[in-house]
Amino acid sequence: MNRLFVALALPDHVRAALSRLRCGFPGARWVAEENFHLTLRFIGAVDNRAMDDIAAQLDRVREPGFDLELDGFGCFETKGRARALWARVLASEELLHLQRKVDTALDAAGVERETRRFKPHVTLARFKDAPLGPVNDFICEASPFGTGLFPVGSFTLYRSFLHRDGPIYRPEVVYPLDGDAFSDPYFDEFRDEEDYEITDGVTIPSH
Repeated sequence: MNRLFVALALPDHVRAALSRLRCGFPGARWVAEENFHLTLRFIGAVDNRAMDDIAAQLDRVREPGFDLELDGFGCFETKGRARALWARVLASEELLHLQRKVDTALDAAGVERETRRFKPHVTLARFKDAPLGPVNDFICEASPFGTGLFPVGSFTLYRSFLHRDGPIYRPEVVYPLDGDAFSDPYFDEFRDEEDYEITDGVTIPSH
């Protein structure tokens, strides 16, 4: 099975700025610099045929490029305990429009609808059971934070693998936002290779 999600890759300088926020926060599982991304849609586990259908439908999405900006932080919580720390994505109509187009493409591919409202963010760290106080203290100490505007010229279909050292997110297909989509050469090379599936407890992390 292929564990998939659709996301925006971030420029090197943005990922580097986010990585500099990493610290020895007790109980935090920090996202590796190479894994920072903005999820447009989590898909989950699908077989090879469904993956081909998804890739083909996403290939129909036509949108212009646009600019984004990260500014500030937020925290997902449950009953007063922190679950994840994230960087805030400033409001963008272009981003919301692209996300709706991705949803429509995945509907056409038969992917089950996401019931949660889209909340654009970039996950920085996850917590198993952390009190909110220290997380809020970190947010205060790290603020203000902003990346300035950066260009978004494509979106990507990713495949996720969980290794002992942490997850690996491999881009399978990159879709430019200039009206012409193309397939990453890795997609055609690996999509039908049964021996590429990792079986030692593979799961996909939440996004």
